[in-house]
Amino acid sequence: MASNEMKILIGTPIHQCKDYCMERWLENVAKLQLEHPADLLLVDNSPGLDYIEKVKSYCAKYGVTNYKIEHLELPLEQEKFERIGRAREIIRQELLAKNYDVWFSWECDQIIPTNALDKLIKLMKARPGGDFMMVNHNNWIREFPNLPNTDFGVALIKRECLKKYGFLLEFGSDPEMPLTWEPGETWFRQRVLKGGGSYLEVEGVISPIYHLNE
Repeated sequence: MASNEMKILIGTPIHQCKDYCMERWLENVAKLQLEHPADLLLVDNSPGLDYIEKVKSYCAKYGVTNYKIEHLELPLEQEKFERIGRAREIIRQELLAKNYDVWFSWECDQIIPTNALDKLIKLMKARPGGDFMMVNHNNWIREFPNLPNTDFGVALIKRECLKKYGFLLEFGSDPEMPLTWEPGETWFRQRVLKGGGSYLEVEGVISPIYHLNE
């Protein structure tokens, strides 16, 4: 399938704590959508509905199109990693229900070039004999610029992976499952590889990537 024939969902958990970067990120989204049309799903896990209205105003300001915002209301005591995991499950269900081909996981604190998505698609198709199931572009941890970050900050994941594996942990159901939500990305990758899927991890192909801390 050619890259311009792929149905792509940009799916991103958001929270009001990232408002310091949200406006800049949505401006970046608008520019990337001009380069490569893709739908956008934001899953807001802020307390209450107020922050959604602010995000809508940013979208209107920069002309972000084809977007939807879902709200995930969780108890305030739930840690951020569980919030992220549950938000990603909503994205996964949307992808499956609407027959998207790939999920572009793009965290809202990372500013990327407008050709980044096309580069990920080319990398996904670079495997001899078949596409990679996942491509993850490593960056660095926001607070520690020299420490690599292998989370799904800028990643492309095929529908086939998401049909088989989700993001909700059921503790005690599998002896290899982590005991906390924090290593959720690692758990997902492990299951893809264990199930016979292929996975590519790269660094420096997309440049520059600005992982915003303020």
